[in-house]
Formats: sequence, C-alpha cells, structure tokens
Amino acid sequence: MRHLVLLATAATFLTGCGQPEKSIHVTETRELTLHDRNYPGNLQDKPPQGWRRLPGTQFRLINYVTGKDDSVEIVMGESQGEVLGNANRWLGQFGLTPLQSLDFLGKTTMLGKEAYIVEGSGTYTPGMGKGVQGNYAMIGVIRQSGTNIITLKMTGPAEEVEKSREGFFEYMRSFVPIEDHFITPPTGS
Repeated sequence: MRHLVLLATAATFLTGCGQPEKSIHVTETRELTLHDRNYPGNLQDKPPQGWRRLPGTQFRLINYVTGKDDSVEIVMGESQGEVLGNANRWLGQFGLTPLQSLDFLGKTTMLGKEAYIVEGSGTYTPGMGKGVQGNYAMIGVIRQSGTNIITLKMTGPAEEVEKSREGFFEYMRSFVPIEDHFITPPTGS
C-alpha cells in the first residue's frame, strides 16, 4: 500500500515537470480603437440594472430582455421606410386601427432629433413564427434618420412593460453616438 501511495505522489509531481513557466511581458501599448469596443450601431448605451443583453441579429442592432422570466424584449433597429408606416405596422400587431397622421402620436427626442412614441396593448401577434400573446403591451419610439428609420421598441406582458416604462425612456435618453472611428481633419493652416 505504501508503494502505491508513493507511486501516485511521484506521478502527480512528474506530470507537472517540464512545463515552462508562463508569463507575459508588455513592451508597448496603444490607444484603444473602435475595433476594441463593442458599440452596436455605433451607439454607447446604458441599460437599467436588471436588463440582460442578448446578441444582436440582422434586424436588431441592440437586443435586451428584462422582467419576470425575461418576458419583456427591448430591441433597437435601423431599417428603411417611414415613421407612419412603421408605427401602423406595430399597431397592427395589436389589431389596432392604422393612423392617418403622425399628429396622433406622442413626441420625444432620441439621439438629438424629434422622434415619435407609439403605444399599444391587447392581443399581440408578433409574426415571424411566434405565437399570439394575450394581455401584452408595447412602447416604441421611431425616428427618421435620412432615408432610414431608427426604432426602439419594448414588448411584453402589459404589467411587466408598465413596470419597465420609466427605465425604457431613461435608456433611450442614455444613447451616445460613438464617432471615434472617423478621421478628424487637421485644424489650422
């Protein structure tokens, strides 16, 4: 038995032998660049505590979940189109009557420009193979950006969306455009 213990101890020590010590020596540093950071859509954001970031997708630059059982989705995207058409598409997901004018929407500011607030509640039909959900709500913000629109939308069970309402608008106000990848022209002559 004693030989077996000695043999096991020797085997343990011998397996660690011959491995060189690993260390890293830094000889120079550089400034961080945009490629060192992860700013989807070139936006720095500050989500409320309790929001969990998910990977973006082709249509979702920024993607979070929150609420009970991660039942509330917060997504930001950029697409082609116009504000009224997109607002009506969102309202249609709740079976609500399309609007004839932007005058029926609330206004806010997102990324320094006028944006429109779209809200709906009831039975939600998201499409894209997802099932119909009862007692759901949506708060969305849409802003024209050149020929595109920027959208920020929160959907989920009505009670959970209402709990996250203020955090949603605080989040919207947290966006900071990141433009450090642009070359600054020289000043003076």
